Amino acid sequence: MLIKKSSFFVLVTSLLLLGCTQQATKNGDQISTVKSTATELSFREFYKLPIGPNGLEPTSKLLSLKDKRVHIKGFMVKAEDPVAGIFMVTLVPVNIPEKEDGPSDDLPGATVFVHMPAEDTAKILAYRPGMWDLVGTLQLGAKEESNGRISYVRLLLDQVPAQIFVE
Repeated sequence: MLIKKSSFFVLVTSLLLLGCTQQATKNGDQISTVKSTATELSFREFYKLPIGPNGLEPTSKLLSLKDKRVHIKGFMVKAEDPVAGIFMVTLVPVNIPEKEDGPSDDLPGATVFVHMPAEDTAKILAYRPGMWDLVGTLQLGAKEESNGRISYVRLLLDQVPAQIFVE
């Protein structure tokens, strides 16, 4: 009887694990399909190095991806006063205390201003540390943002990633 109970427990546990694995694989397949239709872009591919007398100059890769779907990974900038519908992402974690320092901060030149999808533009995203994995349409060109900053690189999100919690 003892052997049968332990065998039953092993069987049930195995079936549960198998089901979880299949669901994770299915979700992973959906995510990788979305990413596979977008071109990988890293922050190191934004501007030519070394920086010359003309300042930051976009690379040919960045320019070639204008208005195309890209996949980029980075860290959300921790802003003291976040603005609805937009957040910033950089290669390294950054914290910008806007009230005390005004626009004088350590925001890297290679910063992406991420715009939420149309249905989420009134929402403010809660800060979440760690790497963000984003897919959307790349826009280039100087533009004044709703947070008062001037952007050059923007990402219009296809959809808000599932792991992001909106306040």
